[in-house]
Amino acid sequence: MTRFTRHDYLERPPEKLVLEGYRYWTRGYVARSTAPWTEAQQLYRGMLGEADGERAIIALAGFVKTLGACAACPLKTVRSGAPFICRDETLVMGLIAGIQNADQPAVEFCLKKLCYRNSCDAVAMAAGDFAIQLRSMDQVMVPIPVHALADCMDRAASTGMEPIARPTLH
Repeated sequence: MTRFTRHDYLERPPEKLVLEGYRYWTRGYVARSTAPWTEAQQLYRGMLGEADGERAIIALAGFVKTLGACAACPLKTVRSGAPFICRDETLVMGLIAGIQNADQPAVEFCLKKLCYRNSCDAVAMAAGDFAIQLRSMDQVMVPIPVHALADCMDRAASTGMEPIARPTLH
């Protein structure tokens, strides 16, 4: 099993595309500004090339829009480039990694925590499109087992260590 430091993990291209893409895109919605979307597009095109970057950013936009409309509570995120991830970002990372690695327990755990039960299918479809687009470009995240996701959620809740995150979509 490969072990990563937090910094190494967040700098891996697949994880960086998912996390920073989510951060930029949600910030664009909240700020009602296209500037963060432009930053996301530059990141994706810089890492994936023009055609793949465009396909991936379209899938990201669909995922974030669907998740924002279906979330059980206002989604949160932290600033781009932060060396930590908040609860919702952890769940987004777990969801995309779970889909890419065919880890159904992780997918179900993340969906249950992120959205209303009656909207899980819509979020799963949008997340699946995004995850598979990245996978088709050889951008596969490291698996995040459900026990690791649950441990992250428990630790953040019990220690009050959740970083301050701004509400975003809802």
